[in-house]
Amino acid sequence: AVVVSLCSTSDETIEEAEKDLPRNLCPLIKSSYGFGKTDKCPYFYFSDLVVGETTCDGKKKMYEMLAELKDMYVIHLPNIPDRERSLAGWREELVRFKEMLEERYGVEITDEKLRESIHILNKERGQMARLYELGKLDPPAATGLQMRSVLTAEYFMMDKTNKIAKTERMLEL
Repeated sequence: AVVVSLCSTSDETIEEAEKDLPRNLCPLIKSSYGFGKTDKCPYFYFSDLVVGETTCDGKKKMYEMLAELKDMYVIHLPNIPDRERSLAGWREELVRFKEMLEERYGVEITDEKLRESIHILNKERGQMARLYELGKLDPPAATGLQMRSVLTAEYFMMDKTNKIAKTERMLEL
């Protein structure tokens, strides 16, 4: 599985989204929904499953609408102030999600595989932090536009090992 964000890079699809969603929703939600609805987002078009989270009522509504277009799974974030109950609820949500993924895709998600993925993603985040540090040098080793260009290009690299190797070579220059 490859995790990608749904497109919401512009307001070009907001008008189409507003045919279904209330106008007073935030532009991010309308843009995301619009890109999915109009098939202008290749990630949405080619995805097997869209996973959302309950961070706000607007997103909940968007996920209801997206579920009519694509298989959808919504992870419910705990919203109770009791830390222990929130943690228990969060763990339960993640276990349900893991079990659904295992059943749906015929895979086994083990602690070892999770640790390996966490290690890879931590390395990736560390590299991004190093990249941002280049902008702090005087004079900067890379402009904001150059850094954005690298980050945008790397976003489309699905092979994390290859991405990490390429970023490491770039950072060594």
